[in-house]
Amino acid sequence: MVSAGQRPLAMDNVTHTLIGALLGETAARIAPPAATDRQARVRRTLFLSVTIVGSNLPDSDLLYALGSTGKLAYLLEHRGHTHTVLGALLASAAMLVACALWQRRLRVALPPRDRAWLVGLALLAPLLHIAMDAFNSYGVHPWWPLDNRWFYGDSVFIVEPLFWAAAAPLVFLLRGYVARGLVVLVLLGGLYLAFVTGMVTRGSIAFYCVLAVAMLLIGRFSPPKLALAAAIGAWLVTTLTFALAGRQVAAGVDAYAVMHTPEWKTVDHVLTPLPMNALCWDVILIQAQADRYALRRGIATIAPGTRCPAGSDRPITAPLQRVALPDTPFVHWHGQIVASRERLRVLAAASCEVAAFLRFARAPWLGERGAERVIGDLRYDGEPELGFAEIDLTRSSGCPAYVPPWIPPRSDLLQR
Repeated sequence: MVSAGQRPLAMDNVTHTLIGALLGETAARIAPPAATDRQARVRRTLFLSVTIVGSNLPDSDLLYALGSTGKLAYLLEHRGHTHTVLGALLASAAMLVACALWQRRLRVALPPRDRAWLVGLALLAPLLHIAMDAFNSYGVHPWWPLDNRWFYGDSVFIVEPLFWAAAAPLVFLLRGYVARGLVVLVLLGGLYLAFVTGMVTRGSIAFYCVLAVAMLLIGRFSPPKLALAAAIGAWLVTTLTFALAGRQVAAGVDAYAVMHTPEWKTVDHVLTPLPMNALCWDVILIQAQADRYALRRGIATIAPGTRCPAGSDRPITAPLQRVALPDTPFVHWHGQIVASRERLRVLAAASCEVAAFLRFARAPWLGERGAERVIGDLRYDGEPELGFAEIDLTRSSGCPAYVPPWIPPRSDLLQR
C-alpha cells in the first residue's frame, strides 16, 4: 500500500503478477492434453512465463523513468508509450520471439493448437495490464498515437490487497514451493500493510481475512479448475463492486455540486476508494467559474453513518483553505484551493516546465512555501514535504529532453 505522496507504480506489480499467474495456470490446466510429459512441462512454463512477464512488461517504462533526472521526467515517462495498445502489441511480439528461441534451444516444438494458445496469452497479458491500470485515478492513454487523451477509471486504489486475497488458491496450485511461499508472504504482507498504514478500517481488515481464508480453503479442497475459476471470479467481482460503487459516488458528487454550488461548473471529479473499502472514497471536486477554478478535497461514503479513516484529512503541501460548503452524510470536506485560470495559462505559456507538468496534472495547484514557488497535483499530495508530483519552480532543472504528446488533462481550464 502506498500513501498519496509516494510514487505510485500504477496498479501494483504484485497484483499484475498474481493475476498473470492465475491466467497462466488456468490456461495450462484447461488446454487439451499434450502429446508427451516433456511437451506438457514446456507448454506450462511458456504459458506462465508470457502471462506473468506480459502482465508486467508495460511497466518497463519505469526502467527509463526511474533513471531519468528530475521528477518531471518520471511523471511524463511513466505510463508512457509502453502503456498503449501499440506498445502492448510490440511487447507481445517480443515475448513470442523469445518463446520461439527458447523452444528451439530445447528442441521442443509446440503443436499448432498450443502455439495458438501461446499467441493468445501473449497478446492478452500486456493488454490486461493496461486495462487494469485504467481502473485507477492515475489514468492511461491507450490509443496513442491516434488519441493522446488520458482516460481515468476512478474505481480501484493503486494497491488493492483484496486482489491478493482473491489469488490465494495459488498457494496450493503453483507447483514450486518457492512460488507458493511467496504467495503466502503476499497475503501476510497485505494484512501487515492494512494495520500499519492507518488507511484501513477494522471491518475491511476482517473482510480481507475472511476472503483470504475462504479462497485458501477453496484452493486446498476444490478441484484445481474450480479453484482457479473461483479466484478469477473473486477478482472480477471485486473489480465490478468497486466500479459500481465508484459510479454511485460520482453521481452523488454531481448531485451535491448541482445543489450546493450552482454558480460553479463541474469540470471533473477525481475519485479514489480507500484500500479494501468500497464504501469510503477520497474525492477531489474540480470546478470552474469565470477566471477562477476550485479544487475541493474531501471524503465521501455511499453508506451514511460509516466511519471512514482520515484518508485525505492530513497535513499536506498544498495550501488548502476551509471549504465554505456544508458537510452532509455523504461527503465531508477537508479543504480547498481556489485559484486563477489566467495565472495557470500565463505560467504554462512562459515556462516549459509548467507546460510539460500540465500534460500530467489532473488537479494542478500553484502555491508558495517561503522562497519556494511550487506547482503540484493534488491527487498525490499526501505529506507536508514536496512529494513526487510537486515541483519547486525556483529550482529549475530545465525542460525534459523529450515531452510526450499527451493532451493536458486540464485543457478545459487552460482554454479561454
